[in-house]
Amino acid sequence: MGKLRFLALAAFAAALAASAPAKAFCLLNCEPGPEQAKKVFENIIREKFDPDAKIVDFKVDRFWRLDVEGAGHAGVEFYFNAKVEFPKGANLQCKPTEGPNGAKTVAPGCSDSTYYSTTVQNQMVKDKQYIEPGKVVDFRDETRFDERPGGWKGQDGKLY
Repeated sequence: MGKLRFLALAAFAAALAASAPAKAFCLLNCEPGPEQAKKVFENIIREKFDPDAKIVDFKVDRFWRLDVEGAGHAGVEFYFNAKVEFPKGANLQCKPTEGPNGAKTVAPGCSDSTYYSTTVQNQMVKDKQYIEPGKVVDFRDETRFDERPGGWKGQDGKLY
């Protein structure tokens, strides 16, 4: 009788595990994955550029676990390629103007750089960048999560 009860309990547990999301069973030290990396990227894109930006493609190329030296905690870093569409453009107030001699000028607080990044470790441009309406921008970028009590902190400042 004990063996039948054990088999029934095992079958029930297997069925429950198959029907529930993996996150539901994550109780200790669950690392973020590509979905969370995409969410961090999306949050930063919408804050830095435009709330209506649309991620049309997002692929993680590689990731690795980190032991953050001197900090005493773990980290996970994702490197990815993404394409983002800006239907209304972004930072329209930063559109460069052309002077009489053909030189372009930008407003204070704006950058004329066409290198787009969302990450601090890379060569992120800190000033606002103009993106023309309808443009699709390619990002070759990275994001990192640091282990914190209660979750993993993304570069958008949120816990995952």
